[in-house]
Parts: sequence; C-alpha cells; structure tokens
Amino acid sequence: MINQIKKLKLIIWAGLFLLIYSAIGIVQAIDVVDPVRVMAAQCSQCHGMEGNSSEGFDDLNGMPYDEIYDELTEVPSGEGDELMHFQGHGYTDDQKKDLAAYFSGQTKVNDGGSEEDAKDSEDEVDEVDEVDEVDEVDEVDEAAPVESVEDEEDEDEEDDDDEEDD
Repeated sequence: MINQIKKLKLIIWAGLFLLIYSAIGIVQAIDVVDPVRVMAAQCSQCHGMEGNSSEGFDDLNGMPYDEIYDELTEVPSGEGDELMHFQGHGYTDDQKKDLAAYFSGQTKVNDGGSEEDAKDSEDEVDEVDEVDEVDEVDEVDEAAPVESVEDEEDEDEEDDDDEEDD
C-alpha cells in the first residue's frame, strides 16, 4: 500500500513537471507584437511600413526624430483638409515619440545612394530582363499547327504510293 502511494505521488509529480515544462515552451513560442509597429501600420498606407513612401508622400525612413515628432504634434490641430490633419488624432504624446523613434531608426532607401548602389540596382534589372528574354524564346506559338508523328507517316506513305504509280 505504501509503495502504491509512493508510485502515485511520483506519477503526479512527473505529470505536474511535464505540464509546467510544456506551458513554459508555449509561452516562449508566442510572438509578441510590437505595439509601435501596430501604430505604424496606420502610417503605412501612405508612407510605407518602413517609411519608404508611395509616390507623392514624404519618406519617413531615416528622417530626423525631431522632424517627425514635430510634424506629429503639429498635425492634430484638426485645421486644414489634408489627410494628415486627421491621422494624428488619438495618439498620446508617448505614442508620437515612439512613432518618431521608429521611423527615424529605419534605413533610408533610394536616397540617391552611391554609384555602386545604382550599378547594383541596374544589374538586378538587367538580370530580370535576360530571364524575360529567355522565357519569350521558350514560349511555343499556340496558333501554329502541330503535326503529329502519324500525320508525317501518312504523308510518307502517300509519297511512296505516288512514286510507285509513276
């Protein structure tokens, strides 16, 4: 009886250990969403997620922190008809600071760059063009009739028959 109680305790402790150990693994596996990236998603419609904007909008990536923060604090006045006058509403001062820090810390893309960067970019475009040219050559003209082997054999037999008649 005492041995059975000891075995039962051992099984219970082992089960608890496994339960706790597996729960720790699950908690570690959960991705934590960065709240600043969630706020930056609002800006991404015009300025891009990393601040690489669409045409006609300011690039925020690499822009100085103070410029971004000043713009965010000036915008929510609600005056004017620009979209940004409405976007800044609802952010606290700390959230504006976080957004300014996020975008000012992003890498600037296509800012003129060095000649080497421009050449690398051109090389990538050339490689894509070469692939497109190869694809064009490999395409089969679907409008052209395709003769089967049987059709060729029939033509050969007709030619043989014509020669025998002569």
